[in-house]
Amino acid sequence: MTWYTTFFTDLANTFWRGAVPPSFTSAEIDFVERLGAGPRVLDAPCGSGRHSIELARRGFQITGIDISAEAIEHARALAPDLDWRLGDVAALGSFGVTADLALCMGNSFGYLDHEGSQRFLADLAAAAPVLVLDYGCTAESLLPSLPGELRMSFGGVDCVAVNTYDVASGRLLIDFTFSDGERTQRSECVQHVYTAAELTRMLQAAGFASVSLFGDVDGSAFRVGSGRLLAVARN
Repeated sequence: MTWYTTFFTDLANTFWRGAVPPSFTSAEIDFVERLGAGPRVLDAPCGSGRHSIELARRGFQITGIDISAEAIEHARALAPDLDWRLGDVAALGSFGVTADLALCMGNSFGYLDHEGSQRFLADLAAAAPVLVLDYGCTAESLLPSLPGELRMSFGGVDCVAVNTYDVASGRLLIDFTFSDGERTQRSECVQHVYTAAELTRMLQAAGFASVSLFGDVDGSAFRVGSGRLLAVARN
């Protein structure tokens, strides 16, 4: 069983929902809106729906897909009229969704093995002519200052994350412990690490003709040490 199929329970999701302020989401969607894509948006994976709900508020038509039943239930409670679907993005093509714009945000890329990630990108290219991919685990972002341990608290949930980088496989292994004072969940996250050039080649192989790389939602260029990569791919 792939790690992410059981990782995103209510403890993990509550932590991540508390970690991102609304202003952060609004700035991300400002970036997306400036691309000038059409009204239909595929959000995959959509998590608890923060991007989808903000886009819907601005008039976009949304389809959100995620494997976490808890996250989909949370999103549906907040926005019952949107098209929320429970399922694995590893089989994105089976949903038959077409859109003007696809989003893979919230650092949700790299969960699959290399072949699975390449299929996922091909499915995204088949679904929409424009893709925004938000990836915080490029080698240029991650490796210059990878902390061994992080302690954080959001949404009433404490989190300890212990990082290990597996050089041979190019994978970031994160041992997460979430606790709300009554319950504790310990889970491992596995995320594949690519350079920006490798990711660009993967996007091109998936069918995207052009790829632009940004270091943040202000449109600044991606460089070594940027905290994230926002790749905008068009076919």
